[in-house]
Amino acid sequence: MQVKVEANLDEALVLPLGYHHILQSIVYRNLMDSPEYSSYLHNEGYENGKRQFKMFTFGPLRGKYLIRDKEICFLDKVQFEVRSPDVMMVRTLEDSIRRRGLFFGERHLASVHTTLADETVERNQIQIRMQSPVTVRMTDPISKKTHFYHPGEPEFFFMICENFKRKYKAYYGVEPKSEIAISPIKVSDRDKYVTRYKNFMISGWLGEYNLEGERKYLDFLYQTGLGEKNAQGFGMFDVINKSEGAI
Repeated sequence: MQVKVEANLDEALVLPLGYHHILQSIVYRNLMDSPEYSSYLHNEGYENGKRQFKMFTFGPLRGKYLIRDKEICFLDKVQFEVRSPDVMMVRTLEDSIRRRGLFFGERHLASVHTTLADETVERNQIQIRMQSPVTVRMTDPISKKTHFYHPGEPEFFFMICENFKRKYKAYYGVEPKSEIAISPIKVSDRDKYVTRYKNFMISGWLGEYNLEGERKYLDFLYQTGLGEKNAQGFGMFDVINKSEGAI
């Protein structure tokens, strides 16, 4: 399920280029109508072994903007989307944003419009375009150095598939019965995306890819995002080969 948010600006909204944590805090703040649920998502999430998953993702802010001095300045309005397979989470979020508006730090945006949607993937093969970058990584247990994989490495696609399996089991409690497959369609060096999330640098990739698997698995990924750090605003994709009005 999805909630789409649009806010009108009476004056420009200026944010750091790495604003992922700001949007994430907006999500958690607007789940406070259900304190126990918000605390569960923030502190625990859905578990698979030692790994925890929040089971939501969000896309970047959209709207007319200028970039200057490592800041992004939105001029007239901003739009963004949050997705999750958890219907309660999406409905709680939409209700709170509609009633309270948005807080970007101390800046309150009261003129906000929300739309609930239930777009689902209905096919076993889709072509996708990353709306936010997909990221997968490996941290060396000895040196503690982190390597972010890129589409030129086979591990990039292997790790995306393994991440899907872990997320699916964490949410549904069972292993997926079959694999998914992802391959590049249109990816270049220009699609590399590097940003700072709080005190950490994260590297990911935009671009277009082919995604195959059981329909319900592709739909799950549409709602949760590809790869890691979905709840930090990574891994959201759009389907670009829609047909007959269906995803």
